[in-house]
Amino acid sequence: MFTGLKDSVKAVIYTGLVLALGLGCSYIPGISGFYYMLTPALAVLIMMLVVTRDGYSRKGWAALGLKKLPGWRGAFFALLIPLIPLAVGSGIVWALGWSKLDIPADFQGIPWKAFPAVIVLVYVKAVCVESMGEELGWRGYLLPRMMGMGAKKAMLLNGLIHGLWHFPVILNTTEYHSNENLWLLLPLALASTVALAPVIGELRLRTGSVWAASMLHTSHNLFWLLLSTVLSEQSAAAKYITGDMSVVVVVFYAALTLYLWKRRTPDTRGASDRKAA
Repeated sequence: MFTGLKDSVKAVIYTGLVLALGLGCSYIPGISGFYYMLTPALAVLIMMLVVTRDGYSRKGWAALGLKKLPGWRGAFFALLIPLIPLAVGSGIVWALGWSKLDIPADFQGIPWKAFPAVIVLVYVKAVCVESMGEELGWRGYLLPRMMGMGAKKAMLLNGLIHGLWHFPVILNTTEYHSNENLWLLLPLALASTVALAPVIGELRLRTGSVWAASMLHTSHNLFWLLLSTVLSEQSAAAKYITGDMSVVVVVFYAALTLYLWKRRTPDTRGASDRKAA
């Protein structure tokens, strides 16, 4: 439809489209969180096949970061970094007596004996489907098209948009963090996605791979699910300390962002921008 749009214009259109899709999806009776997570990818398809027609060339798809794997360093970072804040938060609430170790008979219906093999399959599926459904939009399509405003501003605004996208599924459905204090949950949802965005954004830009972003996203979700399964909350405050959108998560990723940005040299910035292009 439009073949000469600037990246900044594409970013604005995509943002409006993905937020509208999320809002509309949240009003569908019985909608599941799985389908909600695919709305950023759906917005990418609409942008590339209908709005701009960038999807009718190999170059258009290559710009999403799908053709490049993250490499062992990127994969190692994506796999293990999310464990740190979640484990620290869990340790804090356990030490305070706000949670206790309570290992169930199985993990989400999976016998513990089969857990090691099954969790690998679950992880791969999430990287390819659920997490990629989000990351193809946030860090595959949107972030590179926001880079004209400067990397730091782009990453922070990218995280803010990501956080706002969560609001409809929180407010209009029972699929995500239901029965929690909205006055605490909504600010933490924004703060956590803004704090995480530069970390996952730097990983995406430095590796040139959206797979790296999807791996980190998946690791975050699965570690949180595993820890919340084996720890039984004894206080309502526990989830705000050790949850996936918690105070510890915000502080950790904010500190990691400052560290990464302090080490961000002109050469690193140039290489990142070229890989994102």
